[in-house]
Amino acid sequence: MKKNSVKSFFKSDNALLIVLIVICVIIFSAIKSSFLSFDSFESIAKQLPEIGLFTFAMMIPMLVGGIDLSIISSANLSAILMTMYMNANSVDGTYSAMTMIIGLIICMAVCILVGFLNGVIIAKFKIPAMLVTLGMQMALTGIALGITKGGTLSGYSPAFKFIGNGMVGPVPMQFILFIIAALVLIVVMQKTSFGIKLQMYGSNSVATQYSGIREMGLLIKTHMLSGVFVGLAAIIMTSRLTSASAGTAGNYLMRTILIAVLGGVDPNGGKGRVSGVLWAVILFQIVATGLNILKVNAYIVIALYGVILLLAVLLRTRRTK
Repeated sequence: MKKNSVKSFFKSDNALLIVLIVICVIIFSAIKSSFLSFDSFESIAKQLPEIGLFTFAMMIPMLVGGIDLSIISSANLSAILMTMYMNANSVDGTYSAMTMIIGLIICMAVCILVGFLNGVIIAKFKIPAMLVTLGMQMALTGIALGITKGGTLSGYSPAFKFIGNGMVGPVPMQFILFIIAALVLIVVMQKTSFGIKLQMYGSNSVATQYSGIREMGLLIKTHMLSGVFVGLAAIIMTSRLTSASAGTAGNYLMRTILIAVLGGVDPNGGKGRVSGVLWAVILFQIVATGLNILKVNAYIVIALYGVILLLAVLLRTRRTK
């Protein structure tokens, strides 16, 4: 039994990702000893939650064979509206706890509403998710630019800044929030009927509908759940950067797709685990931090990510066949 379990482990996607993480840590630390410093791992822990939450938001619609290209624009618009509300109710740069709570609710509500609209349009009018979310992305970006006139908003209380910059002992606050969110998503995907139905639909949408599952309700809930993680990412990102604008995190979109595929999510739907995406996020952030420490040209890094995405898709397709 033990031999079989060991063999199955090393055949799994997670095992490959863990091995790659170890190899990357060894290589980067051998080239640059500062990679193993506390500051380096603290930087990883602070930046990982944002891209991780955005990747969860991308992963969820991918499980039903779709995609959401509007997650970044949704996060930016919600962050702008949240900031505007809190600034409008601040006195000398500070505001009450209730103002901050309402601001956080506004941020989450906007992202969930965007997810709801995406789900309704996709399910009711049978339009491909790529086209719907691309159109939504352009609309939200236009609204955000119109509100801010291309500028950047700032001005936050210490309590809000603590979300993205605070420390609980040696652990960044946003990393704790990320782990809690990941655990909740694992429970939703593996222990609830909704999570099981979601993956069933991705595997075979026609058979799922014949089994009595309502397609419209499922797709709407799927995109609303994605919106929850977009909202969490928007709050953490805004708090860490202490600013909000229409162009924030513009390079995150492609990276979320890359990480999701690396983590074992099938672009055609039906296959993917939260644990795999977690390991892929850790691997990606270690590589990103290592390349940054080595001062690798940013354009070369972008090209490298593109090559990795193509290879991941090719390998995934070959293994599936």
